[in-house]
Amino acid sequence: MRTRGFIQLLFLLGPMALCSCSKKTDEMVFIPAESYACTVRIAVPTEATAGEWIPLKASRTSGPWRQVKRSEVPEGTKFYLKSPPGVEDDVQANVNWQTDPPNAAQFNLPAVAESALSGVRERQAVFSQPGVYKIWAVNVYPTPATSNVETITIRLRK
Repeated sequence: MRTRGFIQLLFLLGPMALCSCSKKTDEMVFIPAESYACTVRIAVPTEATAGEWIPLKASRTSGPWRQVKRSEVPEGTKFYLKSPPGVEDDVQANVNWQTDPPNAAQFNLPAVAESALSGVRERQAVFSQPGVYKIWAVNVYPTPATSNVETITIRLRK
């Protein structure tokens, strides 16, 4: 009796499951348009003192986005259910910071409690040795991009 109920349920729900699958491929999603670009801009002080934390800032622009059926998304193309924002300020916590020479700075992790209240995740870096360094950011969302490269001079602590 139990098996019979399961089979009846399967016959009732089976077509609904198939319909929901076909709707999934027909749902509208967003992909990069032909003229799409993703740009990340960073801002850091040009000078700082060894051993002192410096603020890091980053902003991101991306677009334009094109809406298509999910079934029309080219293989290997990232797609989003909502259009990613065109302009985003304060994305310094959402990028990977790099230096030249590599690993010349230590980067803090944004405080979750702090960012939950303000909506902004602060990022900072500290260079332990004096010198001239390059710093930039590598972005993943919504698509890969590398920021402008800035030069920072780290002076000896007095």
